[in-house]
Amino acid sequence: MRPKIAQRWQQQLAWLDGWFGLEKADRHAFDPAERELFEALSRTWLAAEDKIGALEATSARFGRDRVRAMIDRLCADETSAYWGQLAMSEGRSLDDLVRLLWEPLPAQGFEFEMERVPDGLRIRCTRCPIADLADEVRAGGATGGGPDAHEWLYAMVCSTDFHVTAAFDPPIRFERKKTLMQGNDCCDHAYLVERLEPHRGDQRQ
Repeated sequence: MRPKIAQRWQQQLAWLDGWFGLEKADRHAFDPAERELFEALSRTWLAAEDKIGALEATSARFGRDRVRAMIDRLCADETSAYWGQLAMSEGRSLDDLVRLLWEPLPAQGFEFEMERVPDGLRIRCTRCPIADLADEVRAGGATGGGPDAHEWLYAMVCSTDFHVTAAFDPPIRFERKKTLMQGNDCCDHAYLVERLEPHRGDQRQ
């Protein structure tokens, strides 16, 4: 990973390092094989400037499917824990989700349009600095085509969106069919509020 790309990674994705502290192993209730993988991945990740290279190296040792399953688990556990605590202190409504998740993003280089709909909110994101970074990592490989950072960054960043909404109330259903990270023209986020039917009690003749 070239120095400028590594610098951008640090600016935008340093928060991912928090997933890999060795002290986190006990929180995930890993079995022995999972713990061995997590500890190896943690040491490699935290020592590496090239984070995608760290994932590829660990995959070469343990198998890509196992490493991907570990990343999926860390994404679910860490995202759920973080947003559960944040929503508890900052608010659990759809408006709170927008304020906490989306309002800071334009200053970071994201571009999107937001539309209120009767059952929630739809957001069409047309520029994502993380997807741009994945493009740069691929283009910056030693042979002109580096490791596919898109796969890993989708798993670690884009996939967090599916775990954020569990912290909010009334329940919010998240849907998305397209992402820039996967080569589409936009990310089509939808946050749909689950409205419960009012309880009418027993109806007796």
